Amino acid sequence: GMVLLVDDLDQQQRLGNVGKSPRWQIAYKFPAEQATTRVESITLQVGRTGVLTPVAELSPVSLAGTTVRRATLHNFAEIKRQDLRIGDTVIVQKAGDIIPEVVEVLPNLRTGYEQEFLVPEVCPLCGGQIEQKEGEVAIRCINSDCFARRVRQIEHFVSKQGLNIDGLGPRIVELLLQENLIEDSSDLFGLAAADLADLPGFKEKAITNLLAALKASQQV
Repeated sequence: GMVLLVDDLDQQQRLGNVGKSPRWQIAYKFPAEQATTRVESITLQVGRTGVLTPVAELSPVSLAGTTVRRATLHNFAEIKRQDLRIGDTVIVQKAGDIIPEVVEVLPNLRTGYEQEFLVPEVCPLCGGQIEQKEGEVAIRCINSDCFARRVRQIEHFVSKQGLNIDGLGPRIVELLLQENLIEDSSDLFGLAAADLADLPGFKEKAITNLLAALKASQQV
């Protein structure tokens, strides 16, 4: 987008401000680029608080400079509101030019082979119990030992919004859990070089860097 402004200082002063917003300046955002594609399937992600988020798996489509293969569907109520079905042709765009989302379903292009998406009765990743609290849209996995929940919780802990531990991305977090080297976030600080030596992709420099980043993050 762009910012449009009056560049005459006298006119700026005469126009004045409303609170912190100058009357002589306005932001203009171009409309989001949109594309049409097909929903191949709908998968589910489990967040750190257990919320199940449906994701549309799309036929690859070029959108705003990248190839988009997935788009958030936000929640199950949104699927119902849009009457979205597996196999539907849809219009997608990037929310804020970043996150792909489905903005419209094109039911007139249906062939009759589309399938309705059924809300699961258990967590699709751990098989644990799910629940929907009264007044909430979100459906959650309430199994505290759900592997996906533990991965997301530790990812959040080490992310830039958390302790900002450099070199500890989602793939490594998942690997450490799979290898039973950690069970929760606190176990990260007990890791030693010998624990990491046999992991794939961990050479001496990578081990040294990760241990140094963990040590540095103890002083936040």
